[in-house]
Amino acid sequence: MMPELSAELRSIYSKTAQALKGSPRRQFMARIVKSLGRGGQSYAARVFHWGRSTIRIGMSVLESGIAIEARCSPRGRK
Repeated sequence: MMPELSAELRSIYSKTAQALKGSPRRQFMARIVKSLGRGGQSYAARVFHWGRSTIRIGMSVLESGIAIEARCSPRGRK
C-alpha cells in the first residue's frame, strides 16, 4: 500500500525537481522514489509526471555513485 502524500509535499517535490537540472535532479527523484518504497516508481511517474526512465537512471546513479553526464552540447544543430 502506497502512502498518500499531502498536497503540500507533492507541490514541494514537484517544484524542487523542476528547479534542479541534470544529475542532481535525477538523484533527487531517485531518493524520493526510494523513500516511497515498493511501487514508488510508478506512483511518482503517475503523480509527479516524472519519466520512469529518468527515475531508473537516477536509481542507478545512487547505487553506483557515478554520475552520468547529460551530453547536451553534442546535440545541437549541425
